[in-house]
Amino acid sequence: MNRILFLDNSIENDLYRPLTYWEPVLLFEFDCFRASAGELPEDLDDYSHIFISGSTASVLDKADWIEAEQDLIRTAVDRGKVMVGSCFGHQIIARALYGDDAVRRRPGLDVGWPEIEVLADDALLGAAGSKIFGYVFHYDEVCRINADEATVVARSGDCEILAFKLKDRPVWGIQPHFEMGIVEGLKFIDLVKADGIPARPSFIQSAQHTPRDSGWIIPLMKAYHQIRPL
Repeated sequence: MNRILFLDNSIENDLYRPLTYWEPVLLFEFDCFRASAGELPEDLDDYSHIFISGSTASVLDKADWIEAEQDLIRTAVDRGKVMVGSCFGHQIIARALYGDDAVRRRPGLDVGWPEIEVLADDALLGAAGSKIFGYVFHYDEVCRINADEATVVARSGDCEILAFKLKDRPVWGIQPHFEMGIVEGLKFIDLVKADGIPARPSFIQSAQHTPRDSGWIIPLMKAYHQIRPL
């Protein structure tokens, strides 16, 4: 049986509503739990796949719901579930498996459409040496993993661990918001409008930072659904 557990990490009145973006590319039946509100399934046996969303919350917070979600992640890894975490989801997997110091606050916001260098052949991100583009918006970043247990799959010029995969488990952490295309990303930049966030027109007018999106959401999610749990 194929069924997805979708963990929604958006907080109340969040500007980012992850299921809005991800639902169109979920090909299996799914159940959504609002992890940030303390909602988690009692049993993982009903699920083959787990998807962990982004959030405007910081994974560095000492919140009870973040600790509870990390417990679930560790259990799911032990059971061989197929798991992908995006942005906050990427970071919380790293923190759950490698400790609080696996994630740190960045010196500044990383936002835009960087060139993503794929470092290792990967089922979700493609061939080593390839370059893809995708949207990022994050204040925190994964800074440490256990090289004996996981492989750094992708990096950008501003983030050395943009994606990683466990070596013996179908588990990925992926920082970019591949679910948000150029239009969605520009709208979100305009919506947030906080200190340190570049104005939306600057991305369009700048030759260096002009948005480029590879549409990688489709190959990524196609591959995600084809992977089987252990």
